[in-house]
Amino acid sequence: MKVAAAKKQKSEAELLDHATNNLLRAVKQRILKREGQVDYDKLRKEGYSDRFIAKVEQA
Repeated sequence: MKVAAAKKQKSEAELLDHATNNLLRAVKQRILKREGQVDYDKLRKEGYSDRFIAKVEQA
């Protein structure tokens, strides 16, 4: 009889990282769907932080 291996529990930081990446990817896809490209200068003018814009670029 085989025993199933226990799943490794993800830490809270790993869960937050994963959720954040999913949200950033969704934001980028929504912008691409609406406008066809991501205008980072426009995002800066709208008040988004450079850190947020960098994360969207990486997504």
